[in-house]
Amino acid sequence: MAGSLPKALQRIGLDVRVITPAWPGVMKKVEEAGHKTVELPQRVRVSYAWSVREAAVIHTDVDGVPVYFLRSEDYGGDMYPPVLNFQSVRPFAIFSLQALELHTTSGWEPDIYHCHDWTSAFLPCALAWHRHYRHKNAKCIITLHNVAHQGVFPPDSFLDESGLEPWAFDMERLEFHGQINLLKGAIVAADAVTTVSPRYAQEIQTYESTQELSGIIFRQRHKLHGILNGIDTDFWNPETDPLLPANYSIQKPDGKVECRNALLKEAELPASSPGPVVVCVSRLVEQKGFSLILPALQHFPSLGARFIFLGSGHAWIENALQHASDQNPAVLRFFRGYNEPLSHLLYAGGDIFLMPSVFEPCGLSQMIAMRYGTVPVVREVGGLRDTVFDVDNPEGGNGFTFLTCDTSGMMWALRRAVTRFSKTALWKKIVKRDMQENFTWDKSALLYEKLYREMASVPNK
Repeated sequence: MAGSLPKALQRIGLDVRVITPAWPGVMKKVEEAGHKTVELPQRVRVSYAWSVREAAVIHTDVDGVPVYFLRSEDYGGDMYPPVLNFQSVRPFAIFSLQALELHTTSGWEPDIYHCHDWTSAFLPCALAWHRHYRHKNAKCIITLHNVAHQGVFPPDSFLDESGLEPWAFDMERLEFHGQINLLKGAIVAADAVTTVSPRYAQEIQTYESTQELSGIIFRQRHKLHGILNGIDTDFWNPETDPLLPANYSIQKPDGKVECRNALLKEAELPASSPGPVVVCVSRLVEQKGFSLILPALQHFPSLGARFIFLGSGHAWIENALQHASDQNPAVLRFFRGYNEPLSHLLYAGGDIFLMPSVFEPCGLSQMIAMRYGTVPVVREVGGLRDTVFDVDNPEGGNGFTFLTCDTSGMMWALRRAVTRFSKTALWKKIVKRDMQENFTWDKSALLYEKLYREMASVPNK
């Protein structure tokens, strides 16, 4: 989102810039990507934990969008801390304050700060409750990508060292069952809150979805907006994708057959079988529905399809997929790890894309799959429900869906997809409909522009 939405906002005339930490190794990747960088002559400085914390400011342009990388010794920890406490959270708080001081170095000061998830949730908290920054004349919006991650940790010395007012630690602000909850604080403090799909905005107000935090979100629903994510259709484009063995389009679909053959060869699966190729590109975690998939692995050989999985995550899921691959080498293949070129080949070479998520704030994989003419099988939840509609609905659809969070529901949808694949004319119509779907950021950018302007028109608190 931070890579694609700013480009769409720039196209409609907004001055949007990205501020992000230069975690170890990031600048090397920036240089390898061919981006020219300039380090600004002045460093950005803030006070934190009774000392001055400074960061070098490195500027570059990515697809016309100015990007500021803040490089500091404070960003030497884990980007995804396994344990949260006042020390492991410190880099994110320091970054947020340095982002608020960036104007002293760059000469550019935004009217609105757009933050994402708990890792930048300290910024709206600072604008509301920091001894110095609560007097700053700026608005803030936070986007909730996954409310399961909230930034919860014991208070210890956090309030003292961060500069937040002691009265911010109460049940109406940062306090959460005796602990700090940064995401809760941001939801309360921000001028607007968005989620990455309309359905997810509804789901997170229920106890079933977000447990104790649901009450907070429900009380803040007046500033909650569900705006569907898009995908970068310049990058995810089967007509121009340089990672594919053959390009194709709605008008010239033959290249997809070549991609399919290349995928089967890569997976060492027989190309002669008449059934579909079912693919899954995913993080291997419970959220993505592997509690539904793994019990079904024993039934996959009888479906008349071939299955290819790509991903990494929990060892027990990886091992189960590897075991199934070893037991059924003519039917199932598992590729362990992250592989960008192979993921493109799966999206292009597959016939069916399997995504039975337990919960899914938005989901991009189903959009990418449809862009590449690979028909999704998904659970009706979150952003999946906003983007995939069952082909057996009276008004038609673009995929196969199921509602219940169980293996039998998934298998029911998957069997329907495999059966429909054999009806060539009908299947081609579904594929064409998928490839015609508009998943660009353009519509969402207009909704964000409208929200920004509404926020800007409201006087500061």
